[in-house]
Amino acid sequence: MRILLYILIWAAILFLPNRLLTTEPIHEYLGLIFLLLGGIHLVLVRRYLRALVTLRLRVTPLNTVNSVMLILLLVVIATGIMISLYAVPIVRLRGLTSIYVHGTHLAAAVLFYLIVGIHAGFHWRVIWNGILRRLSLRIPEGLSRVFDALGILLIIAGLHAFVTTHIYEKILYEHLSFGGIVGTWQYQLDLALIFAACTSCAVFFERLRMRK
Repeated sequence: MRILLYILIWAAILFLPNRLLTTEPIHEYLGLIFLLLGGIHLVLVRRYLRALVTLRLRVTPLNTVNSVMLILLLVVIATGIMISLYAVPIVRLRGLTSIYVHGTHLAAAVLFYLIVGIHAGFHWRVIWNGILRRLSLRIPEGLSRVFDALGILLIIAGLHAFVTTHIYEKILYEHLSFGGIVGTWQYQLDLALIFAACTSCAVFFERLRMRK
């Protein structure tokens, strides 16, 4: 059940940073779906979340990442409600203020997207083993090096995408065209590669940390 939930969360967040691809209404309702799925996940881990919020956990890379992720999520939700035109048109900011809030929303959302990739990397072993158990599969030991090589390639591809896509410009000028439908899909691919690179980095980091 949890594995399916994680897959649905990943499928929802994959397209959230690219509003020009999904259009504004779909972007907002997709955000609501993501919040619903994420809310279910938070309910399932409510004991850990309560301990994290009340500062009862020791400082670890995972807890630090989760704290940053939670703060960014709150910023994304608050700013998203303020500028929403379709899903939750409560405030509907206009004018210069809305531009600043929109920029904050975009920056926080992209950072949240990348942090989720790191978060997924920290939990990748559990997720992957759960998928294998669900499918009754066993991966030969020799394939681990193949997966390691794939992870390294994803990191290289993600770094290349991060540099060449000028993601900071995409955040600042997100309301403009990225070069038509082809450019918009290219940006979507770049986002996916950057996400995968963050996940791969976290996987390797967690493996090295566990060996110490």
